[in-house]
Amino acid sequence: MLCYPCAELGTDRPAVALCRSCNAGLCLDHLRATAAHFATSHMLDSCHHDTWTAPERSPHGDLQRRP
Repeated sequence: MLCYPCAELGTDRPAVALCRSCNAGLCLDHLRATAAHFATSHMLDSCHHDTWTAPERSPHGDLQRRP
């Protein structure tokens, strides 16, 4: 599994943990940043990873055109 924020930036870094809010894979650097965010925020606050945004193009677009 790759780090989700790094993959959005075009970098392939292995994930070492999952975000407790959205289950995105996180590398050690992004894990530390996310942990710092949660340490200073409200207990029910959500993360800042955009895992629910729709992709511009479907990764399996060719499968949808089959009869």
